[in-house]
Amino acid sequence: MSKKAPPSNKNNSTINRYKKLGLAFLALTSSVNIAVEAASFVTFSSSSIFCPRELKPCHKSRSWLAYTNGSDGVPEQLTQHAPAISKKRSNVSNRSFPPSSLPNGGRISLVGAGPGDPDLLTVAAYKIISDPNVLVVSDRLVATEILNLIKGEYKIAKKLPGCAESAQEEIYTWCKEGLEAGKHVVRLKIGDPFVFGRGGEEVLRFREENGVEPNVVPGVSAAFSAPLLGSIPVTHRGVSNQVVMCTGYGRNGTSPDLIQYHKEQTIVFLMAVGRLRELCERLIRLAGYPPNTPVAIIERAGCPNQRTVVGNMQTIPGLAEEYEVRPPSTIIVGEVVNVLLKNDVSVIDQTIGKAQNMTETV
Repeated sequence: MSKKAPPSNKNNSTINRYKKLGLAFLALTSSVNIAVEAASFVTFSSSSIFCPRELKPCHKSRSWLAYTNGSDGVPEQLTQHAPAISKKRSNVSNRSFPPSSLPNGGRISLVGAGPGDPDLLTVAAYKIISDPNVLVVSDRLVATEILNLIKGEYKIAKKLPGCAESAQEEIYTWCKEGLEAGKHVVRLKIGDPFVFGRGGEEVLRFREENGVEPNVVPGVSAAFSAPLLGSIPVTHRGVSNQVVMCTGYGRNGTSPDLIQYHKEQTIVFLMAVGRLRELCERLIRLAGYPPNTPVAIIERAGCPNQRTVVGNMQTIPGLAEEYEVRPPSTIIVGEVVNVLLKNDVSVIDQTIGKAQNMTETV
């Protein structure tokens, strides 16, 4: 059995020297660390081990102020030191915007309610709508499960087909009355206010006619969450490398420009179920879509009564009528529809069978 040779005196002296250096380094860094932590200022720099610096007040956005109800208090769980911010933060100034509140205290928040599931509300949105002192002005498509979280007064605009413009004017009237009464008005909109939700139009109206700048609280848009909740990825390697969001209705009820067919492309249509048959016919005839292009509809995404209906460009209008699909619904067009649902016998096989029967009868 071979044995290792004992270390030489030279090696021992080298090891002892490194041990002493290590202990000295630990003592030095520990003393610096204790001194720095006592002042609660700790940062790292490429040129030094510890570099104390002055902690400057954090900039608070309008969304942050909406989350904290306008107070300067910071929730205890969110007390973290923000990194240094450049003095040249932006080339856009908000100095020309009107104030965020009126002299009587009236203010308005534009809040996204998400696709329908209360668990998909943002923390900021939940905090605002559960305040018993706010006046909530809601669209009719906001889910009942979301409306049940409102603790104060709320009004619902009946935006039905053919009377959307009059309902929108009613919304503006309610908001104006609330602002004049010095209330915090919450304009609650399904999904995200700025994704085919007329959010930008409402901001401009509130600025021009009410002299107030709304706090905007983003919401989870159905354009991406509804497909996900229906087991449809909007992108998938080798299947789809681009996503296009479209609306079924342009301004004044017109039809928007069509997106030309591309095999590795997903199109998500919002607010289009009411003209689905016309939309599919135009996509086949004018935009080059093959009739067998997969199409799915996710109705009331995230709600307990969510439904998924799957077909193709030729059969989906009939299936939507058969299943009496209603808004709010999200339509997904493209090969991604079959990526995760292709093995779902309960959905795909039954739907394809009905679709084939319908095609044969035609």
